[in-house]
Amino acid sequence: MIFDASTFGSDVTLDTDLVVVGSGAGGMTAAMAAAEKGVATLVLEGGEYLLPADMSQREEEMFTRLFQESGARTTKDRAVTILQGRGVGGSTLHNINLCKRIPVEIRARWARAHGLSKLPPAAWDALYDEVERLLAVTLIAPEARSAHNRMLERGVAALGWQGGGLSHNRTGCMSSGFCELGCRYNAKNNAMKVMLPRAVAAGAQVVCNCVALRVLHHGGAARGVEAVALDPLTRKPLHRMVVNAERVCLSASATGTAALLLRSGVPDRSGVTGTTLRVHPGLIAAGDFEQPLRAWEGIPQSYECTELLQLERPDDERAHRAWIVPAFAHPMGTATMVPGHGGAHRRLMERYPHLGVLTAMIHDQTAGSVRPTGEHGVSIDYWPNERDRAELSHGLWGCAKLLFAAGATRVVVPTRVPLVLSPKDDLEPLKTMAVEQGEIDLSAMHPMSSVPMGDDPARAPVGSDGKHHHLDNLWVADGSLFPSSIGVPPQISVYAMGLHVGRALAT
Repeated sequence: MIFDASTFGSDVTLDTDLVVVGSGAGGMTAAMAAAEKGVATLVLEGGEYLLPADMSQREEEMFTRLFQESGARTTKDRAVTILQGRGVGGSTLHNINLCKRIPVEIRARWARAHGLSKLPPAAWDALYDEVERLLAVTLIAPEARSAHNRMLERGVAALGWQGGGLSHNRTGCMSSGFCELGCRYNAKNNAMKVMLPRAVAAGAQVVCNCVALRVLHHGGAARGVEAVALDPLTRKPLHRMVVNAERVCLSASATGTAALLLRSGVPDRSGVTGTTLRVHPGLIAAGDFEQPLRAWEGIPQSYECTELLQLERPDDERAHRAWIVPAFAHPMGTATMVPGHGGAHRRLMERYPHLGVLTAMIHDQTAGSVRPTGEHGVSIDYWPNERDRAELSHGLWGCAKLLFAAGATRVVVPTRVPLVLSPKDDLEPLKTMAVEQGEIDLSAMHPMSSVPMGDDPARAPVGSDGKHHHLDNLWVADGSLFPSSIGVPPQISVYAMGLHVGRALAT
């Protein structure tokens, strides 16, 4: 059953075996795994329960409903935009459905540095195999690549760089291009479509429009969760909820989970909780092409450039760490990102059908922080360190090279005073361009690593089975668990963690 907390007429107290906070890739999969083992399971979700018919494909409606803070969440200094989802299904409602496993070299480094005795290589592989079957992961057919993605493919081929097709978890895709606004055609094999029905069939219950405030604990063990019902339109609190539970699983994202642990005063002798945030920050460059690309159409990302992404060398400080893929936005989003004012801004927007955009996201080493703010908010402190800024600049150079190689007549870098480059310009200065706060906007969509797992309680808050080292009856099942950045899209790895932790806590 699925309930809407905003319709409850008064304060509510509930009892269950397991309460899961968050219904995204980690939380809904953990709930499914536990419920199917016979554990009475209740899932709390801060966002709405939306069906495909509710996905209107309008930016001004869906950003408000599908994204935290209506898509306006940023670091506390507003230097980095952090896009995170909400709703029953979490970020899997709006994500672009890319599926890549964490490279074996990074997993091996984690094992050497952190132990991870409950996640040996064979366990990782088995989890990935199962998740990929559940989500029907396939390689995107070359003929399904949009003109925008073929532009990147053309640039990669012209430069002789490394690149290739991407895999996704879609079935029956209409190539409408509205993925980040939610799929009206129910083609995404996501947490709402795949895991939710199985969890509910096994007896799990879901309460939406309900935000967890703190973990209730005493006597060295978690005892439940205190939450508040929110009005779905105003997001204002309505009434309180208390869920008494024998087990608590936090899957509220790398920002929400860390903030909830800290707000709740959950002990952590390692002192790590909320201090090791990674986000895969990225910069963009836009190319102007003679022929229209109509980049808003089709599957948004079906091709990648990995020339500057050397993840097979995780211990080599000289290895480059930039992943380049197409990135585009619908008109309202594009208008907010295109630099300039007045007539200059209008002239750029008039070229909208002719624009192609690439982003360079980096496998970051910067350790950001998360703190709770207000009754249920988060405060994020993150700005890339010197080495990460150098990788961002190098990635931006790569984007410009690829755009010109693909035929762009000019490339625009959206600095405060727009940098406009022609094919004859020397691009080498981009490699060392200063990435300064207030001069260029960074964005991130992959928060992770804020509550990292490890076998040593003196160095990690959580074990490699997701169980909290310092408070009994408490688990974590989301991207918070990764001991470092992973350099690839995180969704199937978060699903895998949900499956792993859900089965661990059920025993």
